[in-house]
Amino acid sequence: MNIHVQLKRIYTALNETYDLTRQLAEAVDRNDQVTVQMLVAMRQEPVEKLRRGQQVLDQLKAALPQEAQGPMEALLKGSGTPAPEEAALANQAAINQRLLKQLVDLDRIVNRKVTREKSIYQ
Repeated sequence: MNIHVQLKRIYTALNETYDLTRQLAEAVDRNDQVTVQMLVAMRQEPVEKLRRGQQVLDQLKAALPQEAQGPMEALLKGSGTPAPEEAALANQAAINQRLLKQLVDLDRIVNRKVTREKSIYQ
């Protein structure tokens, strides 16, 4: 399996998690406790997929030759200029980073609404 394929898998899990978190935010706004509990439980699976996906990505990076690991890490973090053959990989990594930021921002809002002063983001 290559790194680009793994990034696409991570994107799918991020997208699923974001969608469930958006639904969770709507349920919290409606004060629909049954739906909130159901969505929190449903969100566990894609979050676990994300964790496993990141582990696989880390393993793939570690399997690269030593001299390629640093440049690959930089490429995945969006620093540097990718070579033409790396453009699709860099683009997918950037898309994943933007979606992850949106997910974290949304999760922060939902978490504060649900837990109030006991938020994990304080």
